[in-house]
Amino acid sequence: MNENNTENITENTPEVKFNGKRPPGLTILCILSFIGSGGSAISSFFVAGAFNLIPLAVKQTPVADAEALLKMITTAGPLFFFFMGILYLISLAGAIYMFKLRKTGFHLYTVAQLCMLILPSLMISGFELPVSNLLLTGSFILAYAVNIRLFH
Repeated sequence: MNENNTENITENTPEVKFNGKRPPGLTILCILSFIGSGGSAISSFFVAGAFNLIPLAVKQTPVADAEALLKMITTAGPLFFFFMGILYLISLAGAIYMFKLRKTGFHLYTVAQLCMLILPSLMISGFELPVSNLLLTGSFILAYAVNIRLFH
């Protein structure tokens, strides 16, 4: 490709017309993020605050592999759930900003989500990141990135 062609790529790229309205797909993404991040923040703070009651609740609930779940929760400790709650709030704030078409929201959301993928490995010994978590987080970040041209 000669230099003249590479210079003309940006000049010949059609501009995306944007009428100032949020696309329906972005609205759905934001609503899903509001529900996921908001609900997870509440539950994380609840677990952190009522940490001493969690073993009793797990033992009384018919959960498959309750002992492994209980071991993971007690290994994590209440501080882990507090930090996750903070990260979920940052993620929620990012989703709210993106709902308002603010680019800052994309950055807040992305950093918080990536930190949520890393934090369990740092605070829970033997934790293995489920591929499903990586795929879901990556999918949402990618879906928001596709819309970043709409943000200001």
